[in-house]
Amino acid sequence: MTQQKIRLSRATVIEMAAIIADSEGIDAVTLSRIALDAGVKQPALYRHVTGIEELWTLLSLRARDLLVIDLTNAIANTTRDSAVLAVAHAWRGFVQEHPGLYSATDRVPSVGDLDIELSLARVVAVLAQSLDGYQLSASQRAHCARTLRSALHGFCVLEKDEGHPEPYALDKSLPQLVELFCRGIETLES
Repeated sequence: MTQQKIRLSRATVIEMAAIIADSEGIDAVTLSRIALDAGVKQPALYRHVTGIEELWTLLSLRARDLLVIDLTNAIANTTRDSAVLAVAHAWRGFVQEHPGLYSATDRVPSVGDLDIELSLARVVAVLAQSLDGYQLSASQRAHCARTLRSALHGFCVLEKDEGHPEPYALDKSLPQLVELFCRGIETLES
């Protein structure tokens, strides 16, 4: 019995890669695997992507676009500590729901590609928006948003990759991280 070919488009290739990444991990995403799943020969994919590096870039962009949506929804009708905690939970939830897709964000450099830089700027802008309730200068807000991104990314990647071997409940550790962050922000308020 022959496998039915999937009608390919750039969006279909990205979707197939995202599904493989989330179910099996980012390392399982290969052009040969996508071609096999699509029932086509690998050269057929080159009409839609130039290679695996471009596919990782496209997955990274998709991950950040979806993350921005989740973060934006999380901070609606919140302010100050509640907004920061909402962002933290949304970030963690996104990584738990899309572990492979999120891993794509580390597969490509954050600088040197305008689309990647803009997608990252959108993430940081939402984080800065979550800090609107604090009395910070524009410069302080930018630095705090980048610090928050670093903290959440680090926490979530360590959790995703089982890098927290301690027997402590991570559900308590994330609010603790937010509490420390928010108390630190208060020292910067004018």
